[in-house]
Amino acid sequence: MSRAIVTGAAGAIGSSICRGLASRGYDIVAIDVDDVGLAALADTSPSRISPYRCDLTDPAERNELVAMVGADCDLLVHVAGVVVTTPFEMVSDAEVDRELGVNLLAPVHLTRALYPTLQRSRGHIVAIVSIGGMLPLGESPGYSASKFGLRGFLLALAARSRETGVRVSIVNPGSVDTPMLRHEASSGGSPLNFLSTPLRPQQVADRVFRVVERPRVETNMPRSDGWMVKTGMLVPGPTLGALPWIARLARRNLERYRARHGLGSSVD
Repeated sequence: MSRAIVTGAAGAIGSSICRGLASRGYDIVAIDVDDVGLAALADTSPSRISPYRCDLTDPAERNELVAMVGADCDLLVHVAGVVVTTPFEMVSDAEVDRELGVNLLAPVHLTRALYPTLQRSRGHIVAIVSIGGMLPLGESPGYSASKFGLRGFLLALAARSRETGVRVSIVNPGSVDTPMLRHEASSGGSPLNFLSTPLRPQQVADRVFRVVERPRVETNMPRSDGWMVKTGMLVPGPTLGALPWIARLARRNLERYRARHGLGSSVD
């Protein structure tokens, strides 16, 4: 019997991943800070999904989780993430620490703590990173820093997969239609999120199931966005210079998204 640990499990993407893995025979330890969301998720598959409230930025809570998991983990799925849209010149220490803590430090620490277990099980780490882990977003520098860092960390682990036996897969979605995206759309997030149509959470979950079954190091969603960003970042100077113009093109899509979700009109 296989056991998966899923962080950010109560969110739109995490809950879809948990339900899908449960239907594929995994026993799930579903991690989140949202008690209500965890309870609702567990009700969908009570025999397979075990909710566990944990703030992964708190070392004591994280250590309790690792002790509970013990030596039983075949799949670790990092989904938890936050974004701060406060302009960088106004952002607080607490906001910086929370963003880097949830998006980067928590997955690094949890992976480190569970790595011996994953080595014994010849397990698999799958992480939802972001196209924003390759393309800097001027409105969200802390988010970009955390996602660039997480991608680098995971690629470094992937470089040792033959030695350690632990497979690593990175899934980089563009924007995904979740409450976090709506928060960004209504509070000053990057218009670049709306260059293409936001993905549905289930689309991201389905890609996770695919890489669980057929591991690959990195997958971009949509693939065209991944190639565009990678190509552009070969020449970062000109690309960064073009981003304001590209953002103006994307703003029309942002306004349509705002109208569709009743988020009001943006203020320039």
